[in-house]
Amino acid sequence: MADQNLIGGIHYEIMRRCYNPDCLTYKYFGEKGIKVCDEWHDREVFRKWARENGFKKGLRLCRKDNTKDYTPDNCYFGEGYSAKHGKNEAIRNSIRINKLKKASIGLKNYTDSPLYQTYFSMHDRCEREKNTNYKNYGGRGIKVCEEWSGKDGFYNFHKWAQKNNWRPGLTIDRIDNNKGYSPDNCRWATHAEQLRNRRNTLLFDYLGMKLTIREIAEIEKISASLLRYRLTIKKIPLQDAIEECKTIKRG
Repeated sequence: MADQNLIGGIHYEIMRRCYNPDCLTYKYFGEKGIKVCDEWHDREVFRKWARENGFKKGLRLCRKDNTKDYTPDNCYFGEGYSAKHGKNEAIRNSIRINKLKKASIGLKNYTDSPLYQTYFSMHDRCEREKNTNYKNYGGRGIKVCEEWSGKDGFYNFHKWAQKNNWRPGLTIDRIDNNKGYSPDNCRWATHAEQLRNRRNTLLFDYLGMKLTIREIAEIEKISASLLRYRLTIKKIPLQDAIEECKTIKRG
């Protein structure tokens, strides 16, 4: 369940309930023909309207006429519930929800797709200060490029992903960790490959290659935690640390 006190969450929820058939409340909205007006497909436009029209934490986005769409002249912030379904109409999230182009990219329930979750998480850690990883991303100036933001953001991101061999299980990896998310600085990687690219990942010269502690431990068939302790805490040279770990294993 999304945070009901964030404008981004409210926007996320109205898009989801109007366009995602897998959403539990879709039958009360999208299935009945309720839509979100075109201008509000851009999260930043909706955010600006919300701030100028009485948004406060704890209030819900309500429609004056529950038979009509989500539009500026039919919506307001209040404490009520929709008369028909009794569900509150204010939910959270902090990414830019782009204009849905289902026909162009062949997506139906796009908000539930693994690729969309990657897109959402990318924006969230760069833009929402309460995200636990914000300090390592938005907090140090990492941003998502304009092409992957705004109303066409996900559409553009989806096209880039497909052209660059995305498949479920891969993660988005920045080539230069000091630069933001953009087509020229991103690639798809396995979790192991991305781990190697982190700023704080230690690499050691071993067997003519730059390897992580875990990779060295796998080659030598020793405990990675024991090897890490000897290298990072006891500051033992690599070859001596490996031999100590082997001795402990034999013992």
